[in-house]
Amino acid sequence: MLSWFLCAKPAFAGSKGDWMKLLSDTLPVCKLSIPGTHDSGAIYGGCMLKTQDAGIFSQLELGIRAFDIRLAEKDGKLGVFHSHAFQNMYWETDVLPTFIKFLKEHPSEMLIVSLKREGGSSEAYASLVETSLSAIDAKPFFVWNFCQDLALGDCRGKILFLHRDVVMNKYPGTACEGWKDDATCLMTLRGSNGAEAQVLLQDEYQYASDEEVGLKIEACMRNLHNVAAEPSPSYRWAISFVSATGLPLGTPEVFAKQVNKFVSEYLKQRRSQMCGIVFMDFVQRPEGLELLDCLIRGNN
Repeated sequence: MLSWFLCAKPAFAGSKGDWMKLLSDTLPVCKLSIPGTHDSGAIYGGCMLKTQDAGIFSQLELGIRAFDIRLAEKDGKLGVFHSHAFQNMYWETDVLPTFIKFLKEHPSEMLIVSLKREGGSSEAYASLVETSLSAIDAKPFFVWNFCQDLALGDCRGKILFLHRDVVMNKYPGTACEGWKDDATCLMTLRGSNGAEAQVLLQDEYQYASDEEVGLKIEACMRNLHNVAAEPSPSYRWAISFVSATGLPLGTPEVFAKQVNKFVSEYLKQRRSQMCGIVFMDFVQRPEGLELLDCLIRGNN
């Protein structure tokens, strides 16, 4: 009971805008527990596609440090999409500037941003992403030299990109190789400098109905257990999605309410467990906020 009480106490009082400030510069990023949002921009599209209530800036203020951004060409820019649903915002004018503004105001923090093409022309996507990431005023805010033991101190005030679609030869961050769809697998991160890191990836998301939520919980537990079992000298990274869907009745909201709560209860019993990057839906709901707090406290 005492251990649960200590875990339940807020370790980061007040705003979580600077929670990484309390962490050592020497900590490898792969040894952190980093809360993230799945389909971070998806607040429109109805119950089948909506995955968040809070906008990007609100998520940053809540303490989210990893973002899953899905993009497709629209009106000569990169629109944020979930499937076919345009989210009324653009990467170049809304999302990237918000990230950079936040980092200027909170230089102790780092962000991890996964970029994925969500339909449309691959040529247009590649051209627009390369243009935005090559902008002179933006480049200082990116991590360019990747390594498996990348330290937090080398990333403060910067974005580490995870490219699910490689668009340029000299790209900031890493390319994701072997990211299997709807699966748990061992994936590789590769920097444009040739450096590599292995990732324990769990991205199982498609289920037959809401009655299979237990299967999603089992997938989460297996990956989190494997992450925690990694030996201390290991520099394997970890990515876990606690988001899922089982349409028509098993909407993202239905899955999030149950899975977020179960995972946070699991972590309360293991308050120092390293989790890696954890992407969730509906972070602003009570179950999402609880999971967010457990992940942040796990770094303390």
